[in-house]
Amino acid sequence: MAVVEEKLVAAVEARTVERRGQRQRMAWLRGTAASYAADTVFLALFAFAGTVPAAVAMLYGAGAALVTGLVYAATASNWNLRLRDPSMVLPSNVAAIALQFAVAFAAPQIAFPWLANLFTVLAFGVVWMSLGASGAIWALCTALAGWFFYASGASLGVPTGSAFEITLVWLYFSLVLGRCVFLSVYATSMRNRLAESRRKLAASHEQIQELVSYDELTRAFNRRSLLARLEQERASSERSRVAFSVALLDLDHFKSVNDSHGHAAGDEVLKALVQKVHATMRESDVFGRYGGEEFMMILTDTRVDAALSALARIRQAVAAHDWSSIAPGLAVAFSAGVSEWRVGEGVEPVLHRADGALYQAKAAGRNCGRSA
Repeated sequence: MAVVEEKLVAAVEARTVERRGQRQRMAWLRGTAASYAADTVFLALFAFAGTVPAAVAMLYGAGAALVTGLVYAATASNWNLRLRDPSMVLPSNVAAIALQFAVAFAAPQIAFPWLANLFTVLAFGVVWMSLGASGAIWALCTALAGWFFYASGASLGVPTGSAFEITLVWLYFSLVLGRCVFLSVYATSMRNRLAESRRKLAASHEQIQELVSYDELTRAFNRRSLLARLEQERASSERSRVAFSVALLDLDHFKSVNDSHGHAAGDEVLKALVQKVHATMRESDVFGRYGGEEFMMILTDTRVDAALSALARIRQAVAAHDWSSIAPGLAVAFSAGVSEWRVGEGVEPVLHRADGALYQAKAAGRNCGRSA
């Protein structure tokens, strides 16, 4: 059931991301359509001024409508999701370049202000496309521009025959600059959002790692982390041939604490015990909750006799702690089983021996340590 639930959650999240992406593509398409519409309006104004034939404006508008209509249909039907690039950036850019050069060839007298619109196309590519695709678009523009300049020759120009034409050229050039600035700001905004997303992802990863590595109640290492650290210590000691010891600690009569004082008091006992052990143990040692009221300690570079002595000091510190702050008359003690790692063995045998030693300590009357 857990696997099925995980798959359902993953499917829902994927569907949410997919819908968000489609909404963003539709919003960007509306902006593209508005940009094409502005270009068409300027061409119509140039036609009104007598600078270009009216057919140029109509054909450009029809071509722009066809391009945006096809992209809209593919996006609205979700057909674009079958593509490697659902945003269809490269074909859209190629179509935009073709439309700009079509106007320049049909009306070379406005070629220079109109071809300035290629800066917008290339800026769009920088925002969305890879370096390779952007380079290919640049190469295409360069090749077409060279061909156009040599083919058109002296007919190239900037319409300045009247104040109205000069005003149109100025306004259109301002529009081109404005679109480039917008795309630059948008690209910066995207980078900032991406950086923020990465920061949040890193923070989430740290939280997940903390949840995976630490016991939720005591904030000590959990069983998974303890076993991982134990394997790391085994591998290190295998190389250095330096022994270490493992101790399993179990709180004595912990069930009676829960029964007499409640589970809340039991939780406080576990947390206080961890704090007391951390304050008493060496920094090089590892301590955590192995399960329930059972704990594990990895004593690095320590033989079994020294490990028993260290646990005796910890037992004294635990006994001296004022447990009455949790419940009147409360006293806490633990039993411990210690085992020393032997060269060439894995972690299971040393844990097995420590567990057997723990049972010996309980059988001997508790509140003591035994080794095996």
